Amino acid sequence: MPELTPRSAPAPASAAPRGASTLKGAGGGLRRTSAVWDDNRYAAVQQRLKDLAATMDAISDSLLHSAKRMKENSEEAASTAPAIARADLDGVFVDLTEETGSALATAHKAMKKTARSSQSLAVKAHQAQTLHQRMYQPLDQVRSGRRHRTPKPGFFSR
Repeated sequence: MPELTPRSAPAPASAAPRGASTLKGAGGGLRRTSAVWDDNRYAAVQQRLKDLAATMDAISDSLLHSAKRMKENSEEAASTAPAIARADLDGVFVDLTEETGSALATAHKAMKKTARSSQSLAVKAHQAQTLHQRMYQPLDQVRSGRRHRTPKPGFFSR
């Protein structure tokens, strides 16, 4: 995965690899520090799709783990609030503990929803990689098996 750095903290000119370009469009406040995104050969696209799928799998696993911890902490806060009340502490602490438990329960639900979204994106990335492979692998094998250079895709579509 390419490293993204804020545009307000420019890297020295010698640190940017040859061919690095700036992202444009919405949210274009980030600069690419890797020229790998300019490489649209079959193998490079396949690798980027595999990397995306693996990253999204890892993110969804991490989100599910975080959601589980939030649920546990929410349940612990919910059971701590009555204990604080029985200990005859100020009511504000009971209220704060109950609100914390409620906020963690809400965050747990949102985290699970986000994890489901990342899992869906991981599945779609796997599907895109498979579809790309099925569509372009035969062409790549033909082109890479030739001794002579071949025209770029779209050359004959004038």
